[in-house]
Amino acid sequence: DSSMVHEDRSSWACLFGLLVWCLRKNRNLFTFQERFWSSREIIQTSISWANQLFSILKANVKGRSINPIERESFEDLIFLHTDGAVQLDSGNASFGGVVRDANRDWIFGYSRHLGICSIFNAELWGILEGLRLIQRRRHDEVIILSNSLEVIKAILDSTSTEVNSALIKRIQSILFQEKRWILRYILRDQNQVADFLLNKL
Repeated sequence: DSSMVHEDRSSWACLFGLLVWCLRKNRNLFTFQERFWSSREIIQTSISWANQLFSILKANVKGRSINPIERESFEDLIFLHTDGAVQLDSGNASFGGVVRDANRDWIFGYSRHLGICSIFNAELWGILEGLRLIQRRRHDEVIILSNSLEVIKAILDSTSTEVNSALIKRIQSILFQEKRWILRYILRDQNQVADFLLNKL
């Protein structure tokens, strides 16, 4: 199929849009930080984002497990499970998360109250805080697992104009600094540890 590239996983239209976006970002990097990506880095980054977006848009609502081939492509793999919640009566939100190594052994967990905010923002905050903590520990290969398909699509959509796009841009900024990453939708019952941490708040 001529409309597909890179192992039939992403469309040319999607890749072209991301290439244009990366070129603009590269110009801004040079203008404001006096550094820039090589042509190879621009192409690799664009293909990575296109593949991530396309795989999510094609995913069915049953979620998706991690392919063994995907695991093998990581050298220092860690898993980030995140969750967000809002109390119906008060509107108060919180988030929690768990980070595990390649053997699924516990590395650390985290949780926090946010006050009044939407469930969408709570989910975003959970991912952002997890990525910050991972980055501080100098991990740069991560598989992020969330049971919010809406949030995953918003992060992968580089043209997002949502009110909370500042949060999304901060997440995207960290992802661009990671050596390798995957953002994957999972069922809620596969996210029980993050959910448990959240409910302990």
